[in-house]
Amino acid sequence: MSEPTSQSPKLQWKWVGISFASYILFYILPICIVGGFIRPRAISHAESIFLGIWTTGGILVIAAIAAYVSEGNTLWEPVLAGVGLVLSVFAALLIFVWPKWFLPHAIKPVIATMAVVFILSLIGAGIGELAQIVFRRKNPDSM
Repeated sequence: MSEPTSQSPKLQWKWVGISFASYILFYILPICIVGGFIRPRAISHAESIFLGIWTTGGILVIAAIAAYVSEGNTLWEPVLAGVGLVLSVFAALLIFVWPKWFLPHAIKPVIATMAVVFILSLIGAGIGELAQIVFRRKNPDSM
């Protein structure tokens, strides 16, 4: 008698891309607008509070929403997109802002940021997957 083989879950690259685009649109763009990066200006006290909350909470919220909206188990897709976001922002800063000699000094902060984003997006995606199980549970009476 043959035993059923369990399929290993495959990474859904579509949701990595959707998560990455969501991070850019709903995480980076608000930070740039409120933080005065697009139009340089002084930021208010309320804006600085928003920035403080959103820089941490935004990763959780966006990862949770991406995991909830997606079909199937997409726990690692928002995590991979978050790590890709950190690397992309780091590369953009190196190309457009920081001088090349700054690279050796930036490695440790980038690794630390990547670790924090990894953990926050994993927690957020876990919350989203849990919410998907709880709220999308099929009602046995409707079958």
